[in-house]
Amino acid sequence: MSSRFKYGFYAAALVACFFAGWACDKFAGNKAGISNSQVVATVDGKNITFGEWMKQLDLLRVFDTPVDPENTQQVKAVLETLINQELILQAAQKANYSDPNFDEFLKNKLIQSDIRIKDQKDKLEQDLAAVKRIEGDYKDAYKKVLLARGYAANKVDSISVSDDELKKWYTQYSAQAAASGQKMPAYSTISASIKKEIKQNIQAEKFLDQLQAGGQVTRNQDIIKKYLDSLSPSQQMLDGKGAGSMAPSAAPEAAAGKKK
Repeated sequence: MSSRFKYGFYAAALVACFFAGWACDKFAGNKAGISNSQVVATVDGKNITFGEWMKQLDLLRVFDTPVDPENTQQVKAVLETLINQELILQAAQKANYSDPNFDEFLKNKLIQSDIRIKDQKDKLEQDLAAVKRIEGDYKDAYKKVLLARGYAANKVDSISVSDDELKKWYTQYSAQAAASGQKMPAYSTISASIKKEIKQNIQAEKFLDQLQAGGQVTRNQDIIKKYLDSLSPSQQMLDGKGAGSMAPSAAPEAAAGKKK
């Protein structure tokens, strides 16, 4: 769709909404078809509308707490936050409350909020683009993913791992964690479940090492680098700080081919 046609389409839709009036007021994407102007609560004579409730839901999802818009209890709780907010604002008004620092505080918070909205919008657009790319033609590729995982899970359990290998892996992991300011417990104190996860990591690494040693893998480094260089400059800086090492924040449980 060309930009001219796209924006022209949006403009025509806005004109239609302007003249339709109440019809567009109801077009809020809710399955119940409730008008945005419908009153859902009243606090000391002040009406709270359905539109305000939905906006509060969006605000909390973006800036505060992950809210599931399909969860009845959570959505209802959002309305309660709006009611409580109105009670607080009315109490502040009655008390003639004022804060000389609020204007500066508000200015800074709005700047931060604009940045956060842009970041989230960019991520959502990337996620949506990924879905659009695969939704019509993903099954063959996904079959390969599942088959590879299944075969790996079947093979890694038979790979032996010594206690010395477990200690060496954990020592290296702890050193990487320490370099980023994280303190890891001593190997002698970690639980059996953590040792099991470490073992699965080592088994996966050994399995892949065996496959790569017996195969021929060629990487077109120029193209790979060209693409990676096109990604986020800030992420490149963070990656470069600990290049070639596993991120310490990544827990040992994420083993390739791990059985569920």
